[in-house]
Amino acid sequence: MKIEKYLKSLVKCLSNLGIFLGIIAISLGIFYLIFPGNSFLYEILGYTIISSWVLNAILIYILDASLNRSDQIGKRINRLSYYYLALFITSILLMVFGIIFSAFIISGPLLVLGNIMIISGFLISNLYGFHFCIVTFTNINNRGAWTLE
Repeated sequence: MKIEKYLKSLVKCLSNLGIFLGIIAISLGIFYLIFPGNSFLYEILGYTIISSWVLNAILIYILDASLNRSDQIGKRINRLSYYYLALFITSILLMVFGIIFSAFIISGPLLVLGNIMIISGFLISNLYGFHFCIVTFTNINNRGAWTLE
């Protein structure tokens, strides 16, 4: 009984921290889009993005073991976690190919396409990770969705 209570509080803390990191990453990303250039804040943005990615991966790992997939809410959160993984891979690929386009193309529509790919990859991973953490946090007290009870 004690380990279940510990895991439930761990999921609650991780999802709460994921919400906080998501807000910081999205706001710093918007600040970067408005004011591009070199700043110490952009290093914080990079660390925040990587921290939120690692935190979401840990949260998915814990949720995989602690969700009751026969319950409707547990099934929904489980699907959201797999959707997040698929969108995370897609967003990383978008950012990588966008960086390649931006690095090798000096001007023209491919440069604009590269920048759009970078921005959309960033927004996809952060917004959906933020949504995933909010859904997990709001459903932590639902009975039946967790095997931790």
